[in-house]
Amino acid sequence: MVEDARSIPADSELSADLCIIGGGSAAISLALEYLKSGRQVILLPGGGPNQTAASIDLYRGRVSPSGTHEPLEENRLRMWGGTTTVWGGRIVPFDEVDFAKRQWISETGWPISLESLRNSISRACELSEAGIADFDAHSVFPEKQTEIITGFDNKELVSWPLERWSVPTDFSKRYRPDLDAAPNVRVLLHAHAIHLQMDAGGQRLMHVDAACSPGSNFRIKARDTVVACGALENARLLLASQDVLPAGIGNERDLVGRYYQSHRFGVCGTAELKDFSKNFIYDFEKDADGIYCRRRFWLTPQAQERHQVGNAVGFFFRTVSGASEHRNAMVSSVLLAKTLLGGAKKGPKRLCQIVKEQRHDLATHLGIVLKDGPSVFGQLAAVAYTRYFQKRRLPMVLPPKKTNRFPLFFQTEHAPLADSRVVLDPTCRDDFGMPRLDVRIRFSEVDFRTITTFVRVFQQRLESSGLGTFHLTDAEKEFLADPSRQPFNSNSHNIGTTRMAENPTNGVVDLNCKVHGVDNLYMAGSSVFPTSSHANPTLMIVALSLRLADHLKTKA
Repeated sequence: MVEDARSIPADSELSADLCIIGGGSAAISLALEYLKSGRQVILLPGGGPNQTAASIDLYRGRVSPSGTHEPLEENRLRMWGGTTTVWGGRIVPFDEVDFAKRQWISETGWPISLESLRNSISRACELSEAGIADFDAHSVFPEKQTEIITGFDNKELVSWPLERWSVPTDFSKRYRPDLDAAPNVRVLLHAHAIHLQMDAGGQRLMHVDAACSPGSNFRIKARDTVVACGALENARLLLASQDVLPAGIGNERDLVGRYYQSHRFGVCGTAELKDFSKNFIYDFEKDADGIYCRRRFWLTPQAQERHQVGNAVGFFFRTVSGASEHRNAMVSSVLLAKTLLGGAKKGPKRLCQIVKEQRHDLATHLGIVLKDGPSVFGQLAAVAYTRYFQKRRLPMVLPPKKTNRFPLFFQTEHAPLADSRVVLDPTCRDDFGMPRLDVRIRFSEVDFRTITTFVRVFQQRLESSGLGTFHLTDAEKEFLADPSRQPFNSNSHNIGTTRMAENPTNGVVDLNCKVHGVDNLYMAGSSVFPTSSHANPTLMIVALSLRLADHLKTKA
């Protein structure tokens, strides 16, 4: 049942077999697995069905040094459905190399294998409405050429790997009827988890303190609790629950919040093909089930080892302006609209106050929209057409082939680094009294070498094969000489703050995503990923959440 938690009296105590903290794909996937279990589930989504100015404010924090990361509220949505309410729908699995211990990149290797996740990935594809879990053009499109450009693939770069595209599925809207009809599941809209109360020994979670507004606290006592509110908030909630464990829950070895990862991405260089009219697959394709797919250029594991770099992919995109390729203009448009409209509903005085308090952030978002206006207008037109006239949305509008100018977009792995972390800011608290976050993202030499290697290998292959030429502007040449100068934006690819490891010396959670040293507390989402791959994290988030649900349901 989906209900408004604002009707729950203060100081109430609710009970359940499972409490899930979060409202995005991880939390909803977990809840769906309990529909027919007969076990009582309470879900705290951390907001209502719409983003509000108040919920945006709860995500504000510090970035150290200033400007090294986007504002913490920019890409995250504290609401029912989370970022699935605005995501593009790209579905990509991790590769086997992502799970391996790589000698040339420290702190790599997962304690579980990709093979052990095959079933979960298949179910995650279905739940995300992205079709079957087949990402190989050889089998998905057996009647077509497997390469993007015939004659391009070699031992270092291949282009048969596919990405799949969801509807995109808004998990809160798509699965609300199922959750609303479930007598054993309570989704408490507008309820925020604000504290995890441990027992005196710090080995068991006693209850979760929750509230819809300051001073309206109630509690949930559950046999098991899963924190699934995003990599940044997962770490924040553990670190902020300090009354029994002064360093925070699961943080005896100072690992909570460390190994914060994301992806580096952008556009560098433009391909001009010798003949773009044949033997060239540029547009999105539909598989036998009508699912949109697109091929990608992938730096093979052999090439990664040879060049001592991380995982990387690329595809032809569009020309961008300024730093806008590192920020999402569509998300900025939505955030601007929701912030201003939310303030307007509270009256002119409150609107003026919000504009004054957030003038710097609002100006930043407005600049992103203005710089990348053509992209926004094109996306809005595509969204309007495909959402009102087609069941499944075209992922994006690509420039026409006839221009024979194909900008190369790259997306690369962020290598694990202990000094890349999030910590609590002791000088600033939110309306619930929780310390805000201080994000200190860091990158290493291997991250920048991965970018330059991918672009250079692509250029060499395109030109040595005789299939085309590759052009770099002076600015792009300067960028390749020093990629560290590129502005960074996570695009909500927040990863790794409660990483998985076999023992507590190396990570925060075990193979079943249980916090080391705590009997009944689990983490879900990309915070448990030991490495980031090149892949957008949604598919693996859902897959690991389904795997966790399987484990929890086996407990007596």
